[in-house]
Amino acid sequence: MNGQHDRTPNRALLRELASLLASESWVENTTVFPANRPDSIVVSLEQQYYPRKYVSEAYIEVQSYTNGDFHISYVEDQHGEKWLCRWDRHDSEDYTRDHFHAPPEARHEDGENREYPTSLWTVISQVVAPWVYERMGAVWDEFST
Repeated sequence: MNGQHDRTPNRALLRELASLLASESWVENTTVFPANRPDSIVVSLEQQYYPRKYVSEAYIEVQSYTNGDFHISYVEDQHGEKWLCRWDRHDSEDYTRDHFHAPPEARHEDGENREYPTSLWTVISQVVAPWVYERMGAVWDEFST
């Protein structure tokens, strides 16, 4: 493998996900296929759930492909420093098809094998969203001590 993937973005699914996520109370807005990320939706999270002094922005970027692969990245901008992690489904020489790249850098070597539900929506609603809720609480705890 040369590091390149032959896959097609699942634009219909991404539009549907953006529509579903837009009504969530923890979501500030969704951007579908922004110019700088044309294969993604970007879900900006409500700032009120983060201590502004420490987190200037938090968002989730979702990429989905017609072959079932996906990447879901959670990113906090801590005033210039990125704190991130990523849920992936794709073939890998080092991990199972479903795997997670742990924070704070989501490096390749930070990967952990996982098993996710089949549907991407279920992954977001039952895996990612609960993780984000816990992270929101952890950020307050982390920065209030």
